[in-house]
Amino acid sequence: AGPQARAIAYRHKMTLLDVMVAIGGLSEFAAGNNTKLVRMVDGKQQEYQIRLDDLLEGDITANVDILPGDIVIIPQSWF
Repeated sequence: AGPQARAIAYRHKMTLLDVMVAIGGLSEFAAGNNTKLVRMVDGKQQEYQIRLDDLLEGDITANVDILPGDIVIIPQSWF
């Protein structure tokens, strides 16, 4: 199975944890701590590193607010 794109309806005060709940968590092959958040800021694309594995293991400091139009890229682990 290759990469899968999923669109999720934005709602007010949505966080990364809300997104993970909406998609049912990570696949067993996901490299969660290598996740990137892509966001347009002042007309320019910005990338931010996200610690998704840490968040899903209970580190709430890894949670981030999601904005309309954000893209979350979760790469696969290569064994």
